[in-house]
Amino acid sequence: MDGRYDAQAFGFVGEGLRHAARLFGKDVPGCAERHLTATQLVEGVLDLAAERFGMLSELVLRSWGVSRSEDVGSITFLFIEHGIFSKQASDRVEDFASGPAFGPELAQRARQRIESRIIASVPGRAREG
Repeated sequence: MDGRYDAQAFGFVGEGLRHAARLFGKDVPGCAERHLTATQLVEGVLDLAAERFGMLSELVLRSWGVSRSEDVGSITFLFIEHGIFSKQASDRVEDFASGPAFGPELAQRARQRIESRIIASVPGRAREG
């Protein structure tokens, strides 16, 4: 689709969209409002990356050419251009410009997941929190 990104980046952004729909309750059958904002889509991609790749999240995404919110936006709008995703009239690729810095955000999310798993594995600790 686009030489800037590895083919896996496209699949992952698609998975990130489905993950974001679950996170924000927009995957429920009959849900009237299924539209995801740029912020929600980026959130889904970051959350899925941290879940799937942990501390290697930034490295994996970067190896696919995805290192910032604008990359998620570019891939999303390529999907829109090819009729794979749809958009509302107010949606713009520029909506992705204000996302978080991926490196620090992914590292923080991965650390939080690791800490949660450690706490949950300590007998008696999972019930206290």
